[in-house]
Amino acid sequence: MLQGILKNEEGGVKELWALTYPLVLSTASATIMQVVNRIFLAWYSPEALAAVMPAGILSFTFICFFLGTASYTNVFVAQYYGGKRYANLSVSLWQGVWLAVFSSVLIALCIVPGLMIISMSAHTPAVKEMERQYFVITTAAGGMVPLGAALSAFFTGRGKTKVTMIVQVLANAFNILLSYLLIFGKWGFPELGIRGGAIALVAGSFVPVILFLAIILNEKHRRIYRTARLFSFHWPLFAKLLKYGVPNGVGFFLDIASFTVFVFLAGNMGDAVLAANNVIFTINTLAFMPILGVGMAVETLVGQYMGANRPLIAARVAYSGLKLAGMYFLPLAAAFLLLPEPLLHLFSAHSAADMSEIFVIARVILKVLVVFTAFDMIGIIFSNAIRGGGDTKFQMLTSGLCAWFLFVPGVYVLVNRAAPITALWWWGTFYSFMLGAVFYARCRSGRWQSLRLGAHR
Repeated sequence: MLQGILKNEEGGVKELWALTYPLVLSTASATIMQVVNRIFLAWYSPEALAAVMPAGILSFTFICFFLGTASYTNVFVAQYYGGKRYANLSVSLWQGVWLAVFSSVLIALCIVPGLMIISMSAHTPAVKEMERQYFVITTAAGGMVPLGAALSAFFTGRGKTKVTMIVQVLANAFNILLSYLLIFGKWGFPELGIRGGAIALVAGSFVPVILFLAIILNEKHRRIYRTARLFSFHWPLFAKLLKYGVPNGVGFFLDIASFTVFVFLAGNMGDAVLAANNVIFTINTLAFMPILGVGMAVETLVGQYMGANRPLIAARVAYSGLKLAGMYFLPLAAAFLLLPEPLLHLFSAHSAADMSEIFVIARVILKVLVVFTAFDMIGIIFSNAIRGGGDTKFQMLTSGLCAWFLFVPGVYVLVNRAAPITALWWWGTFYSFMLGAVFYARCRSGRWQSLRLGAHR
């Protein structure tokens, strides 16, 4: 059976795997970094654990529109690479970089409304103060996130995912080390608690930017792709990036913003529920991030085949992506169901306050998480497939309507009726089911295959 799945065919699992495994390792290293950092904060204090998720997701909410827009550079690079139009590839790369540079100013301006949102929450004063500290630091340097994504597109879009893997692993390892030193004050560093975690995250985001720039501007790439000569602002391609990238960014923003509302409203149920919710979101990254890596590979390979004007092979890539993601998810789901205690007790320490109430809540949510992640996997794979073909407007409308006319109103009603936290997660599972079903139907319809970015002409 496995031999049949891994047969050598264009757009098949074997070809996709060659792109996927470095991206999975990259996202896995990011997962390990996030999990370890939150474990450090859980060891530092329960209040720090309760604060990091709301502050982090609020900061990311303001960043994600620009990240979603700039990261669409990957599809342009993939399609121009598939169409062998290397000059357009380099020009598109730099337009993504220019977009990220412009966005850094706008992201920093979001600090004021973000602090207002934290002040209006019903979280305890101690948690609020930590949220403010973490949010301000990570948002002030938030422009590094879309900049790193735009630069990585030069490698991911061409299928050179091993470069991305090496750079991201180095950056995440640096982040983990610096987090330990700054949170706990080791090796002569000051003990900064949650501020240390934020500073380490920001410092780590500079590493890929520096390394990617150094490689992009090396002699080989300057000669083949003229990367040093084509860096100027180019309005026609910048406008095309906005045309397709903005809907992608809006869809990403609406989806992430809905989960931000979820996290903050769940926090109104008390610090124990907020901390348990943060533990579950952290554990969820073990599934979400590697599956997202598969989705990124699907988007890239679909883009390359669409750029080469081979839409039927592009469609095959989506189903290959679902097979790959499923092969990863099934054993992980078994671990969630059969081995909850080892996962949860990573977040306890002999010096921490009693975590028993937090773990009681988290155990129940962990069972729901398995079903949620199964549907989320389907949505990730098929939404990335249609984005690789340029169908970003449909993705934006679907994400926006489902998030803000279905998910958020339901969460609000459940919280105000004092429903248990598991009811909110079951509602989120229904939301992920709806997204997965709609994106699957869109991919199966084939309508997205008629779209073009113009890369094959």
